[in-house]
Amino acid sequence: MAGGLQVESPSGTFIDATPIEDTVVVNAGDLLARWSNDNVKSTKHRVVEPRKAALSDKHPPRYSIAFFCNPNFDRFIEAIPGTYDEVNVRKYEGVNSGKYLEQRLAATF
Repeated sequence: MAGGLQVESPSGTFIDATPIEDTVVVNAGDLLARWSNDNVKSTKHRVVEPRKAALSDKHPPRYSIAFFCNPNFDRFIEAIPGTYDEVNVRKYEGVNSGKYLEQRLAATF
């Protein structure tokens, strides 16, 4: 297993997401974090070149499959009941799924 995936820790430093055999890493996006009132975290991440194997000048192969899914474009997304109460209030206003996606893409590119 090659590794190379890093996630941002709460302190702001990037740490290795060490591969675990027979597992899959799933990154929850910002909209899912809003939908779950931050019960599901959206973690900043990056990929760096994996370390070379001992006694080798080659980097190991690294495979990654990106799969993105979103709610229907016309859906209104707000915190799911049960993720907030009188003590743990809603952290986000509701948003239209399609407009939110367009806004995030525009900020990225």
